[in-house]
Amino acid sequence: MEKPNTSWLPNLNSEIMYEARGFELDAYIIALEGWRRGLTLRWHVKDDEHFKNMKTWYVDRPGKLFSLSSETKTHYFFRTRGDVVTNEAVEIGMDKARTKETLKKNGINVTEGKSFNVDVTIEEILSYANQISYPVVIKPVEGSFGRDVHLNIKDDQELTIAFNKLRENPKIVSILIERQYSGTDHRLYVIDDQVVAAIERIPANVVGDGQSTILELIEAKNDLRKHNPRLISCLIKIDKELKTFIKDQGFKLSSILDKGEKLYLTDKSNISIGGDSRDVLDDLSEKVKDISIKTIAAISGLNHAAIDLIISESGEATVIEINTTAQIGSLVFPMYGTPRDVPSAIIDYYFPETKNDPYKSPLFFDFYDLLEPLNNRVVTQTKVSIPLKGKIYGKRFIVSGDVLNVGYHRGLRKRAFEGKVSGYVKRREDDRIDVVVMGNDPDIINNFDQAILSDPERSSVEEIITEEWSEPVKVGFEIKAERKLQLLQLQQLQVENKQLDSDIQELSEKINKYHRSFSWRLTAPIRFIGLIVKVLKKLVRGK
Repeated sequence: MEKPNTSWLPNLNSEIMYEARGFELDAYIIALEGWRRGLTLRWHVKDDEHFKNMKTWYVDRPGKLFSLSSETKTHYFFRTRGDVVTNEAVEIGMDKARTKETLKKNGINVTEGKSFNVDVTIEEILSYANQISYPVVIKPVEGSFGRDVHLNIKDDQELTIAFNKLRENPKIVSILIERQYSGTDHRLYVIDDQVVAAIERIPANVVGDGQSTILELIEAKNDLRKHNPRLISCLIKIDKELKTFIKDQGFKLSSILDKGEKLYLTDKSNISIGGDSRDVLDDLSEKVKDISIKTIAAISGLNHAAIDLIISESGEATVIEINTTAQIGSLVFPMYGTPRDVPSAIIDYYFPETKNDPYKSPLFFDFYDLLEPLNNRVVTQTKVSIPLKGKIYGKRFIVSGDVLNVGYHRGLRKRAFEGKVSGYVKRREDDRIDVVVMGNDPDIINNFDQAILSDPERSSVEEIITEEWSEPVKVGFEIKAERKLQLLQLQQLQVENKQLDSDIQELSEKINKYHRSFSWRLTAPIRFIGLIVKVLKKLVRGK
């Protein structure tokens, strides 16, 4: 069985990816790439005047709007889309019917279909479906993430049910009916005249081991997805739709699959609802890549975007839709196969003069700390400090002895700040510590072992092992708790919180019981009189 990825691009390791999740992930990794090249990075709020003429959505929460500047130019970005992409191109991409019409005029093979206003009669819907032949797909003209999409509809009865469900949603004003195409679902990312990444999107599924129930297999699959920076926010959701889908195949959540038996949990391949992603860039034919490039070129003002298409067994590609503000996380962090550096390709396009920078910074910044002033509405934009320029030197010192005193660690941090170096100190499971430092001055970095030895009052160093270090570290100097210790502390807090909830519940029950008691009711008049006396005393004092 194919093993899921657990390691990523060296410049985007797991520690960096803890800085951003969900919809902020794409913006963060593109902004980080530009910042590392020495470009000036600013984060903006939705009311910033620079974005008033750019088509955006869901930007109440900061973290999706940013700008990058060189000495000669500035570009503004909404998530993965930069300002060279026009609003008109975005509007065409958002309207599946207009996309289909535009591409068809340019000789590009698209799914056969037609859009209807939601108040159309069911007779017209059924008539068109029979005209193009079942099976068909029905979905909103404007939509994403697989929401309200009904696939593989086989007859008039199923179509009527699906159509009525869409009509119940007041946000849906128009719908699209398409012929269902057989083949594999792919997403390609195109920049100008180059396909820079491609994945196959596979519907959510589990594979049996002969022992675990389907529910246990789903939970195990979700545990795997939690280790993926993109998929951690796209877990398989156990809902009525999933239960119905597996029931139609003769299974329920308590069923046990045979070893090696694969069960699909949905017929939708969207990553956002639990689908798997597999890198296929090197496997695609030049014909498919050429179609994707022509698709982008067919829409004026669209310089980069994601193309979703179906590839048949014979290798024919049919375009489903274009996403002008696409999620790129699944391309950068595929569940299976080679991660692709889409952020670098985007920055290469907007700032070609920074390409192949030999001194690109290995540092990264604290994402949410930078956004805090924007969240609090203190400012309308925040500027990220320029990273260290030039050659960066790094060392890791593995220190043994009596070196776990937090005061000692704070002293190391003070010395790091004085030397203008970044890094961290972290406790290891064997009670040694890692001290990692990075900076421009090789003398300060190479001689930081002297700082480690300079605090005998709060430490007793027995041995220092020195290693070269080139992995990314956060700007500044952190005192990190060892992960195992953090988990133990978290578990202890959870136990204490659970006990506190139990104590509160018990106290609440006692109070309620006392309020219902005979003695409480009997003394009510006395308490009332006492309250009146207190009020009268206050009035007298007031005079």
